[in-house]
Amino acid sequence: MQKNISNTIFYSLIFAMGGAPTIALMIIQAQTTDQALINSALLGLSVIIACILVPIILLQNAILFAKRKNVELNEKIKPLSQIYLVLNVICLVYWLIVQFL
Repeated sequence: MQKNISNTIFYSLIFAMGGAPTIALMIIQAQTTDQALINSALLGLSVIIACILVPIILLQNAILFAKRKNVELNEKIKPLSQIYLVLNVICLVYWLIVQFL
């Protein structure tokens, strides 16, 4: 498997798991500051977002896996790999801010 394709698959799967709760928390915090409401809505909204986000990423990864030996695709996919890495870092930083500030 080509390096950029495998990185994209790995980073996108990490984003699929961590991105849904992060997006859900951002939406909830934009709507209210009531901690009880945030806690009760986080799980439900995370599941709803994950039900949309995960199938899209799995479909993308299935296509990438099917074309994993394509050298041209490997070079074209490099920016997408970097985008997923940046999104993962943003999610991590956001959760650290939520926890410690």
